[in-house]
Amino acid sequence: MSKVGKYGEEIATQYLLREGYNIKERNYRSSLGEIDIICEHQGIIIFIEVKTRCSEKFGYASESVDKNKQKRIIINSLNYLIRKNLKTSKLRFDVILISLSNNNTINQINHIKNAFDLELKKDYFNC
Repeated sequence: MSKVGKYGEEIATQYLLREGYNIKERNYRSSLGEIDIICEHQGIIIFIEVKTRCSEKFGYASESVDKNKQKRIIINSLNYLIRKNLKTSKLRFDVILISLSNNNTINQINHIKNAFDLELKKDYFNC
C-alpha cells in the first residue's frame, strides 16, 4: 500500500472514531483480499473501503470501487463474519473518499453510507 493510502486510512479511522464508530479491525486480510476498515455503529457491522486521492490524474476515487471490487469486498466480508462466528442481519458496505491537497492537508472527506449492496450477502443468511 502506498503512503497516501495508509495516510488516508488513518484519516478515515480518526474520522470514524470522532463519529462514534467502534473500530473492530483494520486491513483485514484473507486469501480473498483485504477490507480496509471493519467497524460497528448502532448495532450494524460496517465494512469500509477507503479511497484517497491527491489529484484526479488517475481517475476519481469513487470510480475505483467498481462492481468487481464490490463483489470481492462482499465475499471477503462474509468470510470475516464466518471466521468470527458473527451472524447478523445488520451489515453495511460504506466507502470513504478522501481528497488531499498537494501538501497532504485534507480537502474533503466524503462518507458514502450503504454505498453498495449486492445480492450475494443475502445468501449468507439462508444457511
